[in-house]
Amino acid sequence: MNIVSWNVRGLGRPAKRFLVKDFLSMHFADICCLQESKLEMINPSVWREIGGLRIDKYVYSPEKGSAGGIILGWNSAMLSGNIVFVGEFSVTADFCSLIDKFQWRCTTVYGPNASSRKLDFWEEIRKCENVGHAPWVICGDFNAIFDKEEMQHNYKQKSSDKHTLM
Repeated sequence: MNIVSWNVRGLGRPAKRFLVKDFLSMHFADICCLQESKLEMINPSVWREIGGLRIDKYVYSPEKGSAGGIILGWNSAMLSGNIVFVGEFSVTADFCSLIDKFQWRCTTVYGPNASSRKLDFWEEIRKCENVGHAPWVICGDFNAIFDKEEMQHNYKQKSSDKHTLM
């Protein structure tokens, strides 16, 4: 099974959609996790321009303002998918292989750039936890650390509060 995770930095132009579709096809992707789509709405015809015929199912979280947007797409000939959660920073689905019945969860994320929103981001990720103990894949663009000073600040905060995930 092939999974592609890609911060596409906008899918508004047809040329960019073709580039993504071509890449997914060339690499025989069964699942794609696309971040920063910058799309407010994705209808089936727009999705075909992005996912092609192979990746025929999808769920998305729309952009906020002029940033963000997350898409999780999959090949329904290989996987059955059940949408679990669509949030501001993440999209989660449970999958079952149609070949060997293997079950697992996939979460794709696009973390906020603003430090003030990072706690909200991590709280949302916690909500996606797989309580059924099946394998869980989390991929995407976390935007977790900008520079050395932020890394040091987060480390100090983490050390003083073991319940805060940074």
